[in-house]
Amino acid sequence: MSLKNFISLSNHTNEQLLDILDLAGRIKRDDYRTQKAAGKVLGLMFFNPSLRTRTSFETGAAHLGAASTLIQPGQGTWTFENNHGVVMDGNKTEHIKEAIQVLSGYCDVLGVRAFSAMEDFEYDKNDSFLKEINNLSGVPLINLESAWEHPCQGMADWQTFRELFGNKLRKKKIVLSWAPHPNALPMAVPNTALEVAARSGADVTLACPEEMMLDDSVIANAREKAAEHGKNITISSDQQSAFNDADVIYAKSWAPSLIYSDKEKVASLRTETYGNWTITADKMSLTNNAHFMHCLPIRRNVVADDAVLDSPNAAHIQQAGNRLHAQKAILMKLWNLS
Repeated sequence: MSLKNFISLSNHTNEQLLDILDLAGRIKRDDYRTQKAAGKVLGLMFFNPSLRTRTSFETGAAHLGAASTLIQPGQGTWTFENNHGVVMDGNKTEHIKEAIQVLSGYCDVLGVRAFSAMEDFEYDKNDSFLKEINNLSGVPLINLESAWEHPCQGMADWQTFRELFGNKLRKKKIVLSWAPHPNALPMAVPNTALEVAARSGADVTLACPEEMMLDDSVIANAREKAAEHGKNITISSDQQSAFNDADVIYAKSWAPSLIYSDKEKVASLRTETYGNWTITADKMSLTNNAHFMHCLPIRRNVVADDAVLDSPNAAHIQQAGNRLHAQKAILMKLWNLS
């Protein structure tokens, strides 16, 4: 199976995604490196900061023999304008229309990261900015985390679930738990994590305060994917009861759609009302000796305590490591190297 782009998991069947994960497993097992992609160029455009995504893609490209180039608008390159019909007489130097078309003439694949600004809910929910870039690009596009999804992280998460449980995954319970954070974070990671957990065939529980609920469309999509395995999505606003008998606790903070209309209220809910949702060793003791997962970066002793992160059951470093292997598999499929 080859890929045309990798923008949204919803564009791909379970069989297609599992094919990528099978390849990722072989890449990891064999420490696979090649020069088959020599002469290829991966363009990486980051509108937001990155540690794992940038480094894992640069490393992955190098392992396949390809070069990579980094574009950070406003940091060593021109500042970009993405609004239409504007008179560009301010501090924006280059329009995204020209930039993407030029870059897709230089590169063989483009990867773009552009977080939600949490200002226009419908714009973010439709992933309008990423879709516009895809329409402008003349080469395959990879979503490095958009306003609504983080499919590359989701693939690493799924690979980690498979490594932890193998063919017993369908009998395991995965809990996606909201956690406190000093900053309002977008919904892309939890949106994707819930879908991936549902697609995996495991029993899935979403644990979050009622005010922090994910969008109805995300819940409906996860339930549809779970139903394909004869499962459903359990939702609980009682964190401790949700942890009972869990095999994975996947912690993540996010801001709900209320952030678009009332930032002050969400800030109070996030840091004060529900500040006690930190993942602690006592809460983990309620589980079935569960593994702890998080997409990183993580605020120690805010999202999760040191005792949880330093436990032998912490799988967040393994999870981060799988970013490299899953993304090498994605690149290989885009470049028809497998």
